[in-house]
Amino acid sequence: MVRGIRSTHPFVLLIYFVGTVTGIMLYQHPIFLMISFLLIILFNMMLDKGRELKKWTTLMITMGLFTFVLTPLFNQRGNHILFYLFNKQIMLEAIIQGAMIALTLVGILALFVTFNILFTTDKFLFVFSKFSQQWTLLIMLAMRFVPLLRRKINDMQDMQSVKGLSIKEGNIRQRAKNGMQLLQMLLSGSLEDSIQAADSMTARGYGTGRRSHYHAFQMQRRDYLALLFLLTSGVMLFYGWRTQIGVLELLPQLEPFWQGGFQNILMVIWVLFIGFPIVMEGREVIKWKLYQLEESASLTQKKSNVH
Repeated sequence: MVRGIRSTHPFVLLIYFVGTVTGIMLYQHPIFLMISFLLIILFNMMLDKGRELKKWTTLMITMGLFTFVLTPLFNQRGNHILFYLFNKQIMLEAIIQGAMIALTLVGILALFVTFNILFTTDKFLFVFSKFSQQWTLLIMLAMRFVPLLRRKINDMQDMQSVKGLSIKEGNIRQRAKNGMQLLQMLLSGSLEDSIQAADSMTARGYGTGRRSHYHAFQMQRRDYLALLFLLTSGVMLFYGWRTQIGVLELLPQLEPFWQGGFQNILMVIWVLFIGFPIVMEGREVIKWKLYQLEESASLTQKKSNVH
């Protein structure tokens, strides 16, 4: 039986995602941030070959470039002047800072895309319903509402285009009129869906007693080992941040990019922490491939014996 990262206990996954987001925000070093971004992209490719991430590629590239370009224009602090642009000093420190901010933003966005792939409805309910069932349900309905609106508005735009109505063609007055009609349809459809959802919950007896059906996840030995590894490496990474080893100081003096020593050890721990799900998923993929090869060889042997 293949047991990759998808079968890991939801609490362990939550610890990983919270720790990774915190680490990306704390470890403001270009090398650390670049490695974490590449590992997250690789992990996402292993999960669904990047299909979900492609939907956010345009936003990630735009946001990253926007941050990288504007930061040196507004940040004039530093000691190393590279060149002048529009009578403004472009500092090396500002360019490095822009790169770090851009990598932080796109890394966290890519991580949340991965979170949406792994954290199913059952996992989300299992983890957060223990603290507040009503708020958990409200958050799930809100998370479901956004992609549902996107699909509805695309369908309504297709229907309007068949009637010759479009918000992209014609003069401003006509496009505004078509847009208001589209908004009216979307609002009435959303209200109708809300009423249907409320009636469905009432018919199923929501809130009248204990929940009768749910997926109870059990901690396995592998989950305890994974949790121990994440907590141990997380403590070591926190110690590295407290001692400012994984942080590149830009001011008042730009420090060397790499200092060696304990920073090398910290980099290995960082790679293992961020790449933890890649190791788990890759190990199970290798097991599955070996099993397929064994089955193929066994089948070939049986056929040769028959002949």
